[in-house]
Amino acid sequence: MPLISLRIVCGAADRILVIFLGAVLLLGAGTSAQQKTSGRTSLEPNLKYDTPGVALEGTLIERQVYGPPGFGETPAKDERDSILVLKLRRPITVEPLADAKSKDSASLDTARDIREVQLFVDRSQIANARKLVSKMVIAVGTLNEAVAPSQYTKVWLDTKTLHAK
Repeated sequence: MPLISLRIVCGAADRILVIFLGAVLLLGAGTSAQQKTSGRTSLEPNLKYDTPGVALEGTLIERQVYGPPGFGETPAKDERDSILVLKLRRPITVEPLADAKSKDSASLDTARDIREVQLFVDRSQIANARKLVSKMVIAVGTLNEAVAPSQYTKVWLDTKTLHAK
């Protein structure tokens, strides 16, 4: 941060006031910078959508949700479904790729403070994945932004591998 030097010709009382105001300004600027660097978002890992091989760590849970036809809009008529959700050890921020629009990606919005990610696991691996419920796991795959009613968390992972930590 650049320092500004002022030369003021004045009496002793005025000098004390100028020094006091300068100190207040410097302290305020320091506090503002500290908040920016110590805020939660600065500690969150920044990840990118549509990037294979992203590894996430957390506790695997199974959640009951409403499915078609209304996905919760008509609970009496809606099917009940069970989904796998990874409760992340640390919150993440997920951003679109720089060329997301040109690649016709559906993932165009930045998602901040993400604490849960729905896992989409290949049907052949569902039974093995359910054995890991309530355990700390590492899931590896590609992050995507939720755009469909069957995607229950703001960000979801097309999971390629899932194993206990």
